[in-house]
Amino acid sequence: MQPNYAAVIDLARTAGAAILEIYNRSEYTVVEKADESPLTEADLAAHHIIAAGLPKILDVPVISEEADTPEQEQRSQWKQFWLVDPLDGTKEFIDRHGEFTVNIALIQEGQPVFGLIYAPVTDECFYGGEGKAFCKVGTEPAIPLKASNPNVQIGEFDRIRVLGSKRHGTDKLKRLCEKLEEKVASVELISVGSALKLAYLASGQGEIYPRFGNVSEWDIAAGHAILRCVGGDLLSLQYESIRYGDKPSMIVPGFFAIGDEDFDWRTLLLA
Repeated sequence: MQPNYAAVIDLARTAGAAILEIYNRSEYTVVEKADESPLTEADLAAHHIIAAGLPKILDVPVISEEADTPEQEQRSQWKQFWLVDPLDGTKEFIDRHGEFTVNIALIQEGQPVFGLIYAPVTDECFYGGEGKAFCKVGTEPAIPLKASNPNVQIGEFDRIRVLGSKRHGTDKLKRLCEKLEEKVASVELISVGSALKLAYLASGQGEIYPRFGNVSEWDIAAGHAILRCVGGDLLSLQYESIRYGDKPSMIVPGFFAIGDEDFDWRTLLLA
């Protein structure tokens, strides 16, 4: 069962408005979580709005970064659940870079079947399900997303745009870019914060997003769902499928997100 897309978009925008209200203040509260990551008033405000609103749209369990995660035994019984990062890119929020998002995904039997990434600062909403994905900016009509499609032999592919984190895994990312430069004419590294990297990949603004280092499932599920709608995918560093919610830990130890799963990325990445 798919959710009402318009209702999820409205909910994400409501959460985004609460985030922006705090973002535009001169001061707000920041505390440190057990894993030493920051937590702001905005994270909690968005969490409360989304956790209260999603069951009204589709009444299935909600897993949020800002709430206790149910144990695997309980999660494994769920056929569907919401997976949410109420404010992805908290450090970007604190540093006032603007590149933070609201991430909402619907998981069905371990697979992401709907995803939404909302950027409050730009009012851009990327979303997808049932094989179709769109970007909606403000009140403008939604525009279908289309990923970059190399569709050529590796030796003929003249450019790869690599989307990367501004903060994580920069040494390994640099080495991968050097490896790719041996096989293609040009490699461009584009640094972007939060799940916007996945949104940009799904909208054709890059060809690949490699992540070397741990992320949580709520960081990537929404983007994964959107990518699948445009012919892309998100795979482990061993190039294997990623499932959600059915393992003891919600941590994913790195991944390759690709805009076109039909292109021979395996040869480029694992050779």
